Amino acid sequence: MGEETGVLIMSSKKVLYEDKDIVVEVSPRDYELPDLVYEAIKRKGRPVLFQELVKEFSGIVGEDRVRKAVSHLLALKKIVEFPDGTLGTPDMEWKPTGIIRKRRRRRIARLMDIEGPQRVLYTVA
Repeated sequence: MGEETGVLIMSSKKVLYEDKDIVVEVSPRDYELPDLVYEAIKRKGRPVLFQELVKEFSGIVGEDRVRKAVSHLLALKKIVEFPDGTLGTPDMEWKPTGIIRKRRRRRIARLMDIEGPQRVLYTVA
């Protein structure tokens, strides 16, 4: 599996069902999402708008979870917000595009409360 039609494809170990027409996968957990968002930005190779990320992850995770992952990455300084509101890695070159979608206020960088896969959600007695 890979990126065939511009849709984000997750790892094949999370496939629940697959046939020639459809693939059903488990949605990524909160602790996996920042890495997926970071990889999506790097894969584009240019600064991207937040709405582009939301569109890429549509059907996989909601806009609020993408927003939390972006805020987490900003807090870690793994991504930066450019003057026109686009998001990119610190090593990306920003060029003004003429399309300005300036936000009223800048995004707030907040770390997510992330615990890895060893987190116990419930126990069976």
